[in-house]
Amino acid sequence: MIYRITTLILLAFAILFFALHWANLVDSVSSEFTQPNLSNKHIKREAIASLALDNDKYNPIFENQYYKVEDERNTEIKQKKIEVGKLNNESKSEFNGIKNPLVLDKTKMIFEEPSLKDTWKRNSVQIGEATNSPKIAIVIDDAGVDKKRTAAVIQLQPPITIAFLTYASELKKQVRSAKKAGHEIIVHMAMEPESKNIDPGPNVLLIKSGSKEILDQLRWGLNRFNGYVGINNHMGSRFTSDPNGMGIVMRELKRRGLLFLDSRTSRNTVGASMALAYDVPYTQRDFFLDNDNSLGAINRQLGKIESFAKKNGYAVAIGHPKDATLKALSQWLKTLKERGFSQVPISQLVKVQNNIFPPN
Repeated sequence: MIYRITTLILLAFAILFFALHWANLVDSVSSEFTQPNLSNKHIKREAIASLALDNDKYNPIFENQYYKVEDERNTEIKQKKIEVGKLNNESKSEFNGIKNPLVLDKTKMIFEEPSLKDTWKRNSVQIGEATNSPKIAIVIDDAGVDKKRTAAVIQLQPPITIAFLTYASELKKQVRSAKKAGHEIIVHMAMEPESKNIDPGPNVLLIKSGSKEILDQLRWGLNRFNGYVGINNHMGSRFTSDPNGMGIVMRELKRRGLLFLDSRTSRNTVGASMALAYDVPYTQRDFFLDNDNSLGAINRQLGKIESFAKKNGYAVAIGHPKDATLKALSQWLKTLKERGFSQVPISQLVKVQNNIFPPN
């Protein structure tokens, strides 16, 4: 009799223990795979889980400013909130206390410099309160090399988002002139194209390069001038399709508080997915203005951009400092507001699309 009672009591405790731990297990699995609410009818975003972020499976993943390190050998997960990526003595001792700790490559950690946080917001062009009118951002790539045409771009009605090539000369002078005229600035970063017959310029980011070399080339470009809100890719159909290379880019953009504009030179680009995974503000091109460099073709593209903006609430168009492009834009921009559209810098669309503030 006593044996049966004891057995029943132990069984009851076992069921209770299992029920409690099962609930915790379900909660932990649910929180691990539940993504934040990123619903936006204008944006199609690829789920983070569908993308292999890096070849190095021990690369920490940025999740709400948490650094997670998993020791595969004992399945222990150590999670610690670390302010701006700096380990204090207490944190160091906790990490050192993990059994069989993994040696992590510091170049793959995501550090957010406190002094650089939200650099893109500080350097953005302020245009006042957002309105309900469809928003159009015009980006002019390849600026800086042809100084005469770059000067003509600067004369366009602001705000234009001007993407300066890193290897142009007199960059600081040209950028100052553009900012003084009311334009927004991004860095036009040379990245590897698919075709070997196309020269993207010096200090290009290449897939075959090691992580340190990619980071060095990226930082060289970012240090050429200042006052910009972020970067977009110059060419890059091959590089932007590579998760490892783009991961290095996103970690540096996150560290510097910058945004990313995906020029979408490849249908296989992982730019948006990587930016989302690394919590980098981003947007992407909807139209190229001047693939056909004739005035009539460019004007037809501008009409398509208007239709797209009316339907979706915004549009991002990329053009180049070409005579026909400059002529078409100079005429089109003058009456844009009268036709019910808002001319905005790229940072304004990033704010709206990333729900950094709700549109009015």
